[in-house]
Amino acid sequence: MDIPPTETTGRSIVVKLFRRHGVESESVTSIADAVATVKAASEFEEAKILQDDEVVYHSERNGTIEEWERAWEREKRRLSAEESAWDCPHGVEHCYEDDRCIDCQIDRAAGNTPARSAAERGE
Repeated sequence: MDIPPTETTGRSIVVKLFRRHGVESESVTSIADAVATVKAASEFEEAKILQDDEVVYHSERNGTIEEWERAWEREKRRLSAEESAWDCPHGVEHCYEDDRCIDCQIDRAAGNTPARSAAERGE
């Protein structure tokens, strides 16, 4: 991956679909939306996903969008596991800040926000 996956928003993400008679550009709010846009498109010769004007996906270089999406998800999970500073209040080992365990998800849905993460506490 040239640009590491992130859940951070506030970045400029654009999907470009190159067709025989021009280029279609669409701004989206996340990489997941960009992937969905490419998947939903039909009859394009080439597709690119750009984040802050840097190419993160190029159909000719990266293969199918499905293969790239799986690689992106794996890399995102790997980075999350390495960099996660989330301390699960339920003691679940595989509970991460961006991929919480079911107990933390239930707490969040019920409005009972569990303890802050180590990163939020400044650790």
